Amino acid sequence: MIGNDLTTQAIEWALKGLERRSLVSANNIANAETPGFRASSVDFEGQLRSALGAGRISRIAEPTLSPTTTPISVNGNNVRLEDELVGMIQTNLRKNAMVEAFNYKAGLLRTALRTQ
Repeated sequence: MIGNDLTTQAIEWALKGLERRSLVSANNIANAETPGFRASSVDFEGQLRSALGAGRISRIAEPTLSPTTTPISVNGNNVRLEDELVGMIQTNLRKNAMVEAFNYKAGLLRTALRTQ
């Protein structure tokens, strides 16, 4: 880890939550035609927001996995492929933003170390 400050911890935790969300979305997409399959979703933003409000991220629970409330089709499946694909695009954009934030933070630290 580059640092143990709140920003770095938040980036690390967000990346873990986004990775979990990607895996769950991929599983939903893989089971889009499976009769009786119920899609799941991942939430971690609320827990992260609370931890940031408290000023520490020492012990945040794992991202929450919960069933979606999407209406069920005739075969008992509730995966909406369009929603999953849009969600994966959003998740990837957020991952990229977190990686950029981490790289920026690391760059600041490298610059500070060079000037000393």
